[in-house]
Amino acid sequence: MKREEILSSRQLAGRVKRFHTWPVLHQQTVGEHSARVATIYVEVFGLPRAEVLYYCLHHDSGHMTSGDSPFPVKTTLPGMKHACDAAEKMGLDALGVELPKLSKLEKRRVKICDLLEMYEFGVVELNMGNIYAIPIVRDTRETALEMARFEILPLENEFRLVRHWLATTGA
Repeated sequence: MKREEILSSRQLAGRVKRFHTWPVLHQQTVGEHSARVATIYVEVFGLPRAEVLYYCLHHDSGHMTSGDSPFPVKTTLPGMKHACDAAEKMGLDALGVELPKLSKLEKRRVKICDLLEMYEFGVVELNMGNIYAIPIVRDTRETALEMARFEILPLENEFRLVRHWLATTGA
């Protein structure tokens, strides 16, 4: 088995572990996360066009090459976002995955759902007794609400949809 064969496997890309730098009880994979991001998108914003769902399902597939950078390392370390994005692009290229072009609103919604999935994962971890999940829950909830409030709006309905999902999620 050659390294290139492993790095070009979409099936293996879904098995990359998330939260590898944080103490968690359940070891989540990129595949589990991505499927839930797509589902949350539908739960919050309704059924989107197929390209948005494809984007949700593959937005982290490049982590096969780059690994999963801890939240929010890309925004706190200068130059890290550029380096991670380049590594993820290499990973997507190796898989033959080209992420579709999304509108600014669609991209923002995907990012919010990405954060809501991390929030939900953290809530489940917390409910299972993992107090180390408190920062995951707090930080991702705050960031998702902030993005919905200030970066998507003037569509007031968007913020209400995110708040409603947070209030009714079964996590």
